[in-house]
Amino acid sequence: MRELYNKILNNINKIDFESIWKGFKKYDFALYTSSEVCFGNKTIPWDERFMGNTTIKYEDSYIAIWNVEQDFFNNGNKDIDILSANMIHEMFHAHQCENEEKRFPRDLVTLDYPNDIRNFCLKYEENKILSKAFYENNPALKRQLFEKFYNIRRNRQQIIGDMCICEYLSETSEGMAEYVGTMALKQLSEDKYIERVSKYLKYLGNFSPLQLDIRKISYYSGPIILIVAHDLGINFEHSISNQTKTVFEIITEGYECVKIDDLQLETSMIEKAVNENTAYKRDLIEKFMQASNRTAMQGNFRISGYDPMNMIKIDNKILCKHFIRLANQNDNEDMTFMGETLLDMEHNKTNKVICFYR
Repeated sequence: MRELYNKILNNINKIDFESIWKGFKKYDFALYTSSEVCFGNKTIPWDERFMGNTTIKYEDSYIAIWNVEQDFFNNGNKDIDILSANMIHEMFHAHQCENEEKRFPRDLVTLDYPNDIRNFCLKYEENKILSKAFYENNPALKRQLFEKFYNIRRNRQQIIGDMCICEYLSETSEGMAEYVGTMALKQLSEDKYIERVSKYLKYLGNFSPLQLDIRKISYYSGPIILIVAHDLGINFEHSISNQTKTVFEIITEGYECVKIDDLQLETSMIEKAVNENTAYKRDLIEKFMQASNRTAMQGNFRISGYDPMNMIKIDNKILCKHFIRLANQNDNEDMTFMGETLLDMEHNKTNKVICFYR
């Protein structure tokens, strides 16, 4: 793991951080497995501070961390440049934390995203138009497409209201970080940059169940919005400290919303996908509960740590497929559980667990 660490460090030292985002700089980082953590000039035993691919506060400083056992050694993608870019994504989260970012995703609220068919139809349409805007070389036509993307989004907000803010926040926190990581990848390899962006555009422009996962699809729409805005000469760099506007709001400031009437929506396909996705999630939860060795723990708990990419919710139940950390509200002690855990939530509460199953 030390050799891998040194290769990533060598790549990171090549990056011009300031040219990607003003004020952004290199942060310390750690690679870890289930047994050890490698960073700086030392290796220490793994402990529960090192969970997921993210940024954490280690001693008095924010550092980026990456699970190389799960996301490098045990899968087929062993590309050092890609891993380096991903680490820079996490470093940007450290930059956000250090600058007191206030626009982090409302993940637990987003789990209650409504299954509104027209909203999902419009969401898919705006993603397709955003993808077209990226590929358009004519500046005037590119701007027209981006304005159409804006108008669909604002019209869609009339359907789901403040739930749209969940999208904007995910695009801000994760979108900015992924944009930064993607621009770092471009400095390391133009070909790998093109390959990554092409993959993201395919996710946006072609319908799949991913389009229904708002947290995940925002991870891809976020950087593409920023790249298109950059191509249009829109300045979106800003001081993170004390900023409350989302990136989408910053980029489209001054735009006026008009009604969109000329859309041919793929309603039947998307309605079928929404119903199948709901049935799939319900089936996962039912199969979990059918296991004969499940134990239940009732009490008063709060979710204090989670993996947002591996959680699903049906009614008042959340299935956590990777890990979950719960704080016991009676004694304020944290409990961390690896693997699958099912949470029973209090009705109309996004972060009050009344029972969990293992």
